[in-house]
Amino acid sequence: MINTIIFDLGKVLVDFHPVEGMKKLGFSKEAIKAFEDNIFSGLWEECDAKQMSDKEIRDCFKAVVPGYEQEVDLLWDNITVVTSVYEYSCEWVRQLKERGYRLYVLSNFGQQAFTMNSKMYDFLKDMDGMVVSYEVEMVKPDRGIYECLIKKYDIVPEEAVFLDDRKPNIEKARSLGLYGIVFENYEQARGELEKLLHNMM
Repeated sequence: MINTIIFDLGKVLVDFHPVEGMKKLGFSKEAIKAFEDNIFSGLWEECDAKQMSDKEIRDCFKAVVPGYEQEVDLLWDNITVVTSVYEYSCEWVRQLKERGYRLYVLSNFGQQAFTMNSKMYDFLKDMDGMVVSYEVEMVKPDRGIYECLIKKYDIVPEEAVFLDDRKPNIEKARSLGLYGIVFENYEQARGELEKLLHNMM
């Protein structure tokens, strides 16, 4: 029987759209390309695995996009423009909570970005707990971050299912005994989840 559902955040419950956010802030095409090529192409995820201060983040970003220091500050002062909650997320989480499932978050997210953006994530009030990568300085699919969640909340892997948009992250979860669903879209993932919950009753 499955009694625990674990969610990734980005591209599952929350949209991640840095280009759209930069456009809203009035970035030039050149600036957007520089940020795409040098920050959002890998550095962003590297920062998910570290506890970094606001100044450290800004300095790190400015170092890789010389000439765009003002844009770095503008983006970081308005970092909530890079994510938004999907329309279905709050209701989906609330319904699962009302049905008695234990709900958790396991997400790769940098410290400062999570602190600011998570204020908008109303569905977090229905979560029973979470492990975010910067806290443990490990990112998925490192087995250690999964083990941190399992140990912290006494999760029985065989009684839990994990939803993530990246196949390697799901494969790692399955190797640790959890059920896994690769999230492609809401209808697909919800359908697979309901089928799994029904079959495991």
